[in-house]
Amino acid sequence: MTGLPPLISVIMATWGRGRHIAPSILSVLRQEFRAFELIVVGDATTDETEAVVAGFADRGVRWINLPNRCGSQSAPNMAGIAAARGGIIAYLGHDDIWEPDHLARIAAAFADGQPDFVVSGLIAHRPNGVPGSAVYGLFQDDAAKHRYFFPPSSLAHRRDVIDRIGPWRMPLEVRPPVDEEFLLRAAAADLRFVSTGAVTVHKFTAADRYLSYLQHRSDEQVAMLADLDRPGHGTRVAAMVDHSRRLGKVMISWPRRYDHLEPGQLARASAAKRGVTRAKPQTLGAGTVIRPPREPSALDWRERPVLGIRLHGPNPRPRVLVPVAGGVAELTLRLVHPDRAALGPLAVSCNDQPATLLPDGLRRSLWGWTAIYRGRVRLLADQPSVLELQLTPAQALKRVLGPVTLGLGLGSIRLRPAP
Repeated sequence: MTGLPPLISVIMATWGRGRHIAPSILSVLRQEFRAFELIVVGDATTDETEAVVAGFADRGVRWINLPNRCGSQSAPNMAGIAAARGGIIAYLGHDDIWEPDHLARIAAAFADGQPDFVVSGLIAHRPNGVPGSAVYGLFQDDAAKHRYFFPPSSLAHRRDVIDRIGPWRMPLEVRPPVDEEFLLRAAAADLRFVSTGAVTVHKFTAADRYLSYLQHRSDEQVAMLADLDRPGHGTRVAAMVDHSRRLGKVMISWPRRYDHLEPGQLARASAAKRGVTRAKPQTLGAGTVIRPPREPSALDWRERPVLGIRLHGPNPRPRVLVPVAGGVAELTLRLVHPDRAALGPLAVSCNDQPATLLPDGLRRSLWGWTAIYRGRVRLLADQPSVLELQLTPAQALKRVLGPVTLGLGLGSIRLRPAP
């Protein structure tokens, strides 16, 4: 950033990120291109985020906090645009990371041919090393705007785009996700899109990280910041893109039809999956039993229980919502697996507090083998807890049995006050 008016205004919408927002801010402050400003806009956030952002005030980072919660990036983006001094608007998610040359490539593309939108390449990393990351934003033809979605962290546009197509709309007013709805209007208005042709964005989408808003983390972002400085980083990024291309996950066509949905239906479902909206937890009392729910759980669990069991997905560290509050509890889990040897000691964490559960009562079952695990956990006093299973390679391994793929499955969870 310089003392001159900025060419680019970077807007970072946030809610509930707290200290974990710091790596994303640092990735902006490390940009080679310096004619920018960074405006962080809170969606009526009440946590420590403001204090964290204030720690960067001497480096020119500005903070705005909205008085009323919107529940998406829409209102924060519009507040940021209203406060922006630059003629180009760029967005960065509060849990995403930019390469140091991101804004330089954006500025160069705007200087060459006068596009309305510039899109950079983006890798949407899956959690905990799960393969198959999608790649967005690499295209040659302006017609790509009619076929593909571009995540906001890869986007920049001229400020007057808002005057031409209208503002970001509120999540409960529209059927598509708000970012897709914004791009659909831009494409319908035939605004011109160009790509930088290079991957400069690393996205750690909350949609792939079950309950991420109940238990914020930034270990992936910190690791990516460190990797930017390590020799061979560019080679590693190219290898990721090549791997995604072999899997057919480069430039995935977006869904186009939302007429069958009610306005706000997708927004409400997304908020529940990320843990943004949850019912008030029940009290532990004399004890309770939690049955496997039927609900989307990102990459952690299959959506539908089968015979009272939820099979785990590709994430080797699946999370479980524990909608119970109240001190130290004795925890009992029922786990199944087709391989007997997989049902050994189980490492878990409850609200980031580690514990090891030991198996008991190992027996044959319809699923192969069933074991009961017991241990102690500390529940939060006034909000739901998050239990994370840290699976060994054997526990995460799946077996194909005829037409069915089986792996670790979770049955009922029992909690009672610890004596």
